[in-house]
Amino acid sequence: MQALQALKREVATLKEEKLKLERLWEHKEDAYKTSLMETQKAKEAANLRLHEASQKYADLLGSMVPLRAEVAELKAAAVNSKALEVKLGKTGGELAAKVEALNLLQAENVKLQADVNKLQVEKEFLDKQLATKNSKVEELEKCNKELIDDMAGTFEEGFKEALAQAACENPGINTSNCHPGNQIVDGKVVPLDLGE
Repeated sequence: MQALQALKREVATLKEEKLKLERLWEHKEDAYKTSLMETQKAKEAANLRLHEASQKYADLLGSMVPLRAEVAELKAAAVNSKALEVKLGKTGGELAAKVEALNLLQAENVKLQADVNKLQVEKEFLDKQLATKNSKVEELEKCNKELIDDMAGTFEEGFKEALAQAACENPGINTSNCHPGNQIVDGKVVPLDLGE
């Protein structure tokens, strides 16, 4: 009877250890999930900025095309016709302004391209970080499984040792109903309720 009480205490201790390990695992898993979500959000934000920069770059290229065409047309008209020299004289200020606008757009284009490159590097870094965190979560899950398997083996060995001690102290005792999956309720051996 003392051996069974000792076994019950050992089972209760193992249950407490299991609950502590489960809580520790849940805490670590929550922390990694939070970190994973933050990394994913940062990646999504970088992708959005990359898309916006690409769109600005495309818009910039689109706005440069008509200006280039207009400048080329005015230059061709100036070369081909002396009569247009007067018109060019009148619109020279406009042409200069448009050339200056074109130069500004080209400078903006260079800046946007640098931003696109920077966002691409940031996206690649976030992808690597996400892969590393996924790998750590898998490693923790593997460690958790190994701990649970190890605890189950230790419990099994302890149970067998307690049965052997009970049989040694009480020769002829029938231990065939004794199993780690059973418990004593109201003086009867019944299956262990794992929901407790």
